[in-house]
Amino acid sequence: MANLPIAAQLYTLRDIMPQDVSGTLRAVAELGYNGVEFAGLHNTPATELRAELDSLGLKACSAHVALNLFENEIERTIETYQILGCSLLVVPWIGEHLRGDFAGLGATLNRIVGPIRAAGMRLAYHNHDFELREQNGKTGLDILLETTDPAVNFELDCGWVHKAGRDPLAQMQALAGRLPLIHVKDVAADGDWAEVGYGAIDYRPIVAAAPGLGVEWLIVEQDTTHRPPLESIGMSIKWLREHTA
Repeated sequence: MANLPIAAQLYTLRDIMPQDVSGTLRAVAELGYNGVEFAGLHNTPATELRAELDSLGLKACSAHVALNLFENEIERTIETYQILGCSLLVVPWIGEHLRGDFAGLGATLNRIVGPIRAAGMRLAYHNHDFELREQNGKTGLDILLETTDPAVNFELDCGWVHKAGRDPLAQMQALAGRLPLIHVKDVAADGDWAEVGYGAIDYRPIVAAAPGLGVEWLIVEQDTTHRPPLESIGMSIKWLREHTA
């Protein structure tokens, strides 16, 4: 599988994490995942989570952190994720009021990245489909790539790229060198989310090309599932292990 580790985005498990954080993390490890990407800490102290991760052999490869926390609580945010051993922080989503000015968003990311870099960490931006819509001949992602400091990285969500009608591999190539993370998620013929390998996206060439483009982690995510979420992420990692070695 191109020797890349695989993480589970814990947003997929958001309905079961609050009920049993420890048990859910244990189940993720038992499925063969190398790490996790956090999407909130579910009122669990970072010290407890770090101890749990270490005991399970899981790494916190990255974490989704709301933009307002970067803007208003950056020191506390940095400290929390340093405790977790998580060195890559990701802006996961922006509200509609920010989507008309990607150059302005780029300036905001440039301000945020300074203290994150000073702490020995990295910042990335995660896309949905709206960043792939053109504004005066350029997509929002194009504008972010042009206006941000090279220290600002990207986490390309291949599923949302596909939903936007674009080629995930071509978009990965456009972000080469600033793309430490990709979200591996699949899309069914009817547009619904699917387990990796069970939808319309061919992940074989994507995974094969990923290391050469600077990708460090493959992150399995499924926004909604039609079966128990642990079963879904189990199907996804099994397919990746069997078909992209």
